[in-house]
Amino acid sequence: MSPSTLVSAALAVAFLAFLVTRFDVDLGATWAHVRGGNPWYLVLALLVHYTTFFFRGARWRVLLQNTQGAASGAPTGIEDGRAVPGALYLSQLVLLGWFANSVAWLRLGDAYRAYLYRDEQRASFSSAMGTILAERALDTILVVALLLAATPWVLGGDARSSGAVLAVAVALLAALVAGLLGMIWARRWLVGRLPSWMSEGYQRFHAGALGSFRRLPQVTLWGLLGWLAEIGRLYLVAAALGLDLGLALVVFLTLANSLLTLVPTPGGLGAVESGVAGLAVRLAALPVSAAAALVLVDRAISYVSVVIVGAVLFLARQARRGTA
Repeated sequence: MSPSTLVSAALAVAFLAFLVTRFDVDLGATWAHVRGGNPWYLVLALLVHYTTFFFRGARWRVLLQNTQGAASGAPTGIEDGRAVPGALYLSQLVLLGWFANSVAWLRLGDAYRAYLYRDEQRASFSSAMGTILAERALDTILVVALLLAATPWVLGGDARSSGAVLAVAVALLAALVAGLLGMIWARRWLVGRLPSWMSEGYQRFHAGALGSFRRLPQVTLWGLLGWLAEIGRLYLVAAALGLDLGLALVVFLTLANSLLTLVPTPGGLGAVESGVAGLAVRLAALPVSAAAALVLVDRAISYVSVVIVGAVLFLARQARRGTA
């Protein structure tokens, strides 16, 4: 095992210990909740979770088509005579990016995904990173919209906690919008002052980010389906454990989970577990053992399984490259 993997594993154990001690978790009661879960619902939750990668791959394909057509003047989806790959291939890269985010610090999976696309498709790394920035901006808009829809229904539990999550989402959206506006304003100033190789890379990044915002209804639909798959996963996990959370709270907890993964630990380890468990206790008045069971089972699907499946996919692709 690599040093980074060992550090991540040690960190996971440390944060699990933190979760147990911070919330005074009864491990016996927590395990009883987990063991009593409906296995068919859990299998369905796993399957639903992995549809999110296809939906996100399909959305990334549209963003790449938008960018490449806009950047090159060629027909949409064509750059230098090459068509954008299919959604199934791109969904593999999205999964590998999530895998890298789950085992590496500072969310390096986004850069890894762009690197794989550049390496395998002979495309521009800068342009691919631009589309991923646009993807993040579009995701944040959807998160804020869904939080605004769900928050009024969960304020009765703890207005302070739910308001804080919404404030973080709005602040993140404001920062992304400010960054995109800053790119538009600073483009001409930067291009004239950077070395030629950096200027070319920045212009590709700029075209990738700002050229992605076309065909927004189609992009929004794929993005919404991706988020609905994640919401469906948590809803099924809660149903498997016999927890009646209500749809609005499930939406809220799913989106809070996604925001907490931005903490620059591998996969948001520690922040997600303690944060989501704490919100479930405060907003749904769940027993601590039930909240811990919900978080541990959901993270087994959304984090542990991604590490396992991502590692298998990574090794399979490496083996295929070695025999090519």
